[in-house]
Amino acid sequence: MKPEDRITPRREDCVYTSCYCEENVWKLCEFVRTERTAPLEDLFVVFISNENRMVPLWRQKSGRGDQPVIWDYHVVLLHVAPQSSSSVVYDLDSELPFPCSLKLYTAAALRSDRHLAPHYHR
Repeated sequence: MKPEDRITPRREDCVYTSCYCEENVWKLCEFVRTERTAPLEDLFVVFISNENRMVPLWRQKSGRGDQPVIWDYHVVLLHVAPQSSSSVVYDLDSELPFPCSLKLYTAAALRSDRHLAPHYHR
């Protein structure tokens, strides 16, 4: 992603509070709305959870090595720009690039449910 395509501040310039992903995403949305860096209809707040409130995510700052972090839920910002061929995810808790292509985020952070115990399926 080119710097001129960025719709949020750089990661290090974002408002961030550990373990408050929904607040972090709210602040990202607030920035986009105030600064008018993207149409709000291109943004989606995505809640990742399941009935058991136990969802594994990899490549999280609070993780250890290749072990997932088990969140009761996690919230990310998804930017789906109609003029772009790739959607991007904004996750301030992730070790992945910020923003991260949806393709990379899905493969590295969400991974497949195929090898997970059923109570972890998202």
